[in-house]
Amino acid sequence: MPAALPLPPPPPLTLPLQQSPLYRDALRRIGADAAVMAWAGGDWLVLRREFPVIGRVALVSRPDLAADADPGPLRKDLGADLVIVNAATAANGAAFRRAGFLRLAPPREVAMLSLARQPEDWLARMDGKWRNRLRHAQRQPLTITAGALAPDPNHWIFQAEAAQQRARGYRNLPPTLIAAMGATAGALTLFTAQTAGTTIAAMLFARHASGASYLIGWSDAQGRNLSAHNLILWHAMNNLARQGVAAIDLGQCAGDQADGLARFKRGAGAATMVLGGTWAMAGLLAPLHGLLRGLRSRMPPP
Repeated sequence: MPAALPLPPPPPLTLPLQQSPLYRDALRRIGADAAVMAWAGGDWLVLRREFPVIGRVALVSRPDLAADADPGPLRKDLGADLVIVNAATAANGAAFRRAGFLRLAPPREVAMLSLARQPEDWLARMDGKWRNRLRHAQRQPLTITAGALAPDPNHWIFQAEAAQQRARGYRNLPPTLIAAMGATAGALTLFTAQTAGTTIAAMLFARHASGASYLIGWSDAQGRNLSAHNLILWHAMNNLARQGVAAIDLGQCAGDQADGLARFKRGAGAATMVLGGTWAMAGLLAPLHGLLRGLRSRMPPP
């Protein structure tokens, strides 16, 4: 096969997971104060929480901010003492900067995998090495299964990933929140790879509107040796496309963190999309900068 085709522009999701009804309902199931508020011509999902001394904190992740909107009044309009926003785009981040928000974290890159056109087009967009790993996996005695994930925070996939998080030093959404998404019929699909009756790798996806989001990936040493994740993702792409999914948000894609994972996502044909950074507005931001960073670490990941 010839060299990989140029990547199309990153496909925007009609609704990121963090702004979806699926996410809202899951937050409410675990007792979080998740409200949908009309602002700047759109509906924003806002997570609210009370903290000692600071007061009411409002967190908004990847909202749809119109190009001409002024986010200056946002804190007052949301009735919050402190508002934290994970901006969806670089242009949105610039708007928050102009409005006087303090940047808490720089923009992150996420990998967006388009499911437009046909599987042969997906293959053509993949990196040659990634396609070779896929072919390698297809020659192995692997069985891929797909099934709904029950709303059980003690499911084995969460226990396996908890150990993986400790070993690799990263943070994911809490199992209680992910499991709560599973209470929505058809929302979560767990793809697993087995050989000789033993599960050696798995990937979990959430479907929301015409998009999907990758939530968890786990593999043991045998799964890595057999390129099981390449085959799982290939099956997931086909499965989700048949359900009407147009793009998969594969999550963070930073070359300096978990570089192998970033290469895996890009190699699959994903295009990189730069978000807009994390921003905050409160009464006196400069003295609170360190405190705000600590507070942000206690909120759910963007």
